[in-house]
Amino acid sequence: MANFREYSAKLISMSGMRRVTSTMKMVAASHLHRAQTELHLPKPFAEQLRQLTYLARLEQFKKNRLCLPPPEQNPRILLLVMTSDRGLCGSFNGTVIREVRRWLKEQTETRNASVEAVYAGQKGYTALWHELRPCMKAVNLTAHPHIQETSPISTYAMDEFMSKRYDEVWLAGNRFVSTMTHETRVKRLLPYEPSMLEIPGEEKTVPAGIIEPLDIRLLEALMRQWVHYIVYVSQLNRAASEQASRVIAMENATVNLRRMEKELILLRNRARQAAITNELTEIVSGAESLG
Repeated sequence: MANFREYSAKLISMSGMRRVTSTMKMVAASHLHRAQTELHLPKPFAEQLRQLTYLARLEQFKKNRLCLPPPEQNPRILLLVMTSDRGLCGSFNGTVIREVRRWLKEQTETRNASVEAVYAGQKGYTALWHELRPCMKAVNLTAHPHIQETSPISTYAMDEFMSKRYDEVWLAGNRFVSTMTHETRVKRLLPYEPSMLEIPGEEKTVPAGIIEPLDIRLLEALMRQWVHYIVYVSQLNRAASEQASRVIAMENATVNLRRMEKELILLRNRARQAAITNELTEIVSGAESLG
């Protein structure tokens, strides 16, 4: 059994850890509030972009590489993996890594796919680089990503797809639903399907109008903007989900440390009482032996 001094030293150390976790919770809560605000900023642009996606349903674009269905077997796939650079955020990174491994097994077994990855976040790279070969250097992103940071990823994906190096482009990450809920998913970005941005019950007819220039340049420019938007919003969802997970993880750590402190205080008091009892016993025994 530890003595009084050892318990006191442990209590001092645990109290310091509790102050750290409590501070990290407050910092993460501040980042989360800002991330939730930023998550809604691209919505007006998304609405305008969605109204233009009907162009992909035009007859002259249906046989274009951007709209053709991917090959059923032996496809070459580029996967964009969205994780964080830091830990201490609960199961945030683990859920993405598990979902990527499940998806990778499904694609390799059923379609014999050849998959390469672009890692946005060091945690995903550290866990998956030996299973999914990276095709470019891992990208380090800030707690509040900007389009200038995410555009190299989306530009690389679009350029390599158009150069026919890859047949498909997929994205893996978390979608922020609420502070307690994050949806982990792996979805396809390219080739594009009009149903990706359609609203249930919405009329699917192509509106009449004059569009110039009505050639592949227009569709490619539209799809490039769409890929930029999806990657950017995925990073905003990643940032919000990461901070929410960190708030919950630090709150749980603070509560557990408080509980452990209470248990240590009881053990320290018992050790102190046992030490006093031993001293009294020695004094009484010594007095009796002298008498």
